[in-house]
Amino acid sequence: MVLATQSAGETNASAGVAIVVYADGDLLLPYHLIRNAYAVQVRFKSGEVFDRVKLLGYDERRDVAAIRITASGLPILPIAATTEINPGDPVVSLFHAVGQPWSSSTGVLSAYRLADEIPGAGTGFRVFQFTAPASPGANSGVLIDSKGRALGLISGSLDGGQSLNFAVPIESVLGLVDTPPTKTFANGSQLLPPHPGAQPAPVQPNPTVPAATLPLVPSALNETVQPAPLPASKPQEASKDREYLLRHFSTMYIDASAAKFFGADRLKADLAENKDFTALHISIIDDPKAADTILIVGYSAVWDFPFELKHQASSIMLVAGKGVGPFSGILGANSVASELVKALKPFRASMDK
Repeated sequence: MVLATQSAGETNASAGVAIVVYADGDLLLPYHLIRNAYAVQVRFKSGEVFDRVKLLGYDERRDVAAIRITASGLPILPIAATTEINPGDPVVSLFHAVGQPWSSSTGVLSAYRLADEIPGAGTGFRVFQFTAPASPGANSGVLIDSKGRALGLISGSLDGGQSLNFAVPIESVLGLVDTPPTKTFANGSQLLPPHPGAQPAPVQPNPTVPAATLPLVPSALNETVQPAPLPASKPQEASKDREYLLRHFSTMYIDASAAKFFGADRLKADLAENKDFTALHISIIDDPKAADTILIVGYSAVWDFPFELKHQASSIMLVAGKGVGPFSGILGANSVASELVKALKPFRASMDK
């Protein structure tokens, strides 16, 4: 178990899975868990805890990183080659659900395919597709075959009527441990795993946007989003202005330059295909100076795509939230489009056009 926090003095840690690949202290884990980490701790089921952790190499495309602890003689699992397992073979996923560490589930290997074939998964690498689910509260996990060999790091899932999960083959990222240390995290001795019923420490959606300024923060694609009240420090007139602007603006410019995995054109296409967006009577234009509003879309860890819609003339934040993608790319753009429509619909559904 790897615990990580993003700021000094914080003890409410996010928990994830790492796997020992070399007995002298080299481990692989999902990169998003430690991408912006301040302090990191590694715990073993035996009760041993390591508070000094170094970052070695990382692969952002595959969302995998290598870390090192000062240890020797650690137990390791043999690593299975991709040629040694076939579709239909039984597999086990190991993960740390919130409040329920050391959990597991069973399934079968479905395929070994290019990520390019999976919408939004990325390009240029191969993944295992399997059916053994990980808990929604888990922060990734490790895939093991029936012989107890390590297969891959679980990188994401798609939920479309059945559980479709994916893992990056460990043999393809073993070279990351050969990289000299690039960073030493702060001492993690104060970190504690999430307790049953607790939520892991949140990942800030965008360091440049304080969380207090985000009136909408949807947590899932199917969550019903209601307009959040403005902070008490804002006068009532500001609320009236915001609602008036939400109901009456007519043009929008999209800035997705920071979204990393998709651009404005992809988001425009997803909005054009969204029938509910068409009913809002908002025109997307290509001149930011002429637009009533600007939609700014960014990217943060764990495939989150925070967005905010600002009124240009007044600088009032109209709505904000985030889209999510099991991996990145197309699914992230589609999610942003869906969440934006949900946020705007309560204000514009009753408009007479």
